Amino acid sequence: LDCTIRDGGLINNHNFDHRFVREVYKALSEAKVDYMEIGYKNSKKLFSTKDYGIWKFCEDADIRKVIDGIESETKISVMVDVDRVDIADIKPRKESPVAMIRVASYVKDIDKAIYLVNHFADKGYETTVNIMAVSRALDNELTEALQQLEKECKAQIIYIVDSNGALYQETTEFLIKKAKSILKTKEVGIHAHNNQELAFANTTEALIYGASCADSSIAGLGRGAGNCRTELLIGFLRNPKYKLRPLIQ
Repeated sequence: LDCTIRDGGLINNHNFDHRFVREVYKALSEAKVDYMEIGYKNSKKLFSTKDYGIWKFCEDADIRKVIDGIESETKISVMVDVDRVDIADIKPRKESPVAMIRVASYVKDIDKAIYLVNHFADKGYETTVNIMAVSRALDNELTEALQQLEKECKAQIIYIVDSNGALYQETTEFLIKKAKSILKTKEVGIHAHNNQELAFANTTEALIYGASCADSSIAGLGRGAGNCRTELLIGFLRNPKYKLRPLIQ
């Protein structure tokens, strides 16, 4: 999953123009990347449209303006934050260009995340829970959250998110193995940040130990130190499905 526009939007208040986002979508489509996360679905009651660009809100009309006319198998994803989304704004899947909704949550809010995910799943969307700032979560609290997600949540994927870019390979291995041991009916994902120049290393480590979903962004564009680079990850995977050249161009 490429999150260039969503995570990159955190450094420019989501003020990418349609042309730029369309070019990213075109490149990702040619590269055969599975998902493009195009922004947040945040409530306009909480955030001003004067202060934030259109990808803070991801109206269906704006998404269609980007993707229409481009032949693509790349699915569109949006992210919502716990307590920052108006669920009435989310149309049923069959009426929207969005395929996947990802719910970002801290461990302490996992109840709220489960409520949101189950609601979106019932509307027909693919769903994930992204457990943020995992390096700051207490081990017993993370264990309880994972157990609750396994029992109560309809999300297909649970992401371990290194929001602070604090993990080393050993901790990444530990967390992925823990998640895999508890989440018997779900996939495990990794979202790494590059504060220690380890986003790529930690992402590959997570894949080696059983994660099957990985976030990245073109040139590592993202909040703070940025993310794992999409072009590095595709080079590592050596899967003939993916094409590197469109991303470099």
